[in-house]
Amino acid sequence: MQTAIIGTGQIGEGIAKKIVKAGHSVLLTNNKGAASLKEKATNLGKLAIPADLKDIVKADVIFLTVRWSHLKQVAKDVPNLQGKILVDVTNPILDDMSYDDLKGKAASEIVQNLFPKTRLVKTLNHYFLKWIDADPKVDDGKRVAFVSGNDIEAKNTVANLLKEFEFKPIDLGDIATGSKLQQAGGALAALNIVSYPA
Repeated sequence: MQTAIIGTGQIGEGIAKKIVKAGHSVLLTNNKGAASLKEKATNLGKLAIPADLKDIVKADVIFLTVRWSHLKQVAKDVPNLQGKILVDVTNPILDDMSYDDLKGKAASEIVQNLFPKTRLVKTLNHYFLKWIDADPKVDDGKRVAFVSGNDIEAKNTVANLLKEFEFKPIDLGDIATGSKLQQAGGALAALNIVSYPA
């Protein structure tokens, strides 16, 4: 599976490590271009490829890990992503660390409106970096990764990828209801939950 990441800060890099470990190639992109990502790609291994934003059309699954304040510009800069699975790992936190006023909407509804032709799935945004970076296996259990989305096939694809990362995916339903629970300020945000076998 060809994957890509838009935004290669600490969260994006943490997810890239999981992708590479699972044996998938990942295109690393940011707003500075491929040349700025050569060193990071080298550190991640041969499956990590520095790329320009226009190259993400080659990916089947694209992880969105940029700051909330950068979303509108990113939406203008990316190529046509019609039909692509967009994994929303963002949170509605402004640069001053306050929560954006979403007027009752789920954050992912706003992201979907910015990227209307994509098949959006919300996941991993509920974890702090240290838990994304950590081994999902805890003793004989696995860390839970909540998943929300309106497209069942896209959601299943992402859930299967999370299983390859060795998380335990839990389906919360659609974007309007499920993603609200896992976004910053939601009931399930920032919880480090481990699922153990019965």
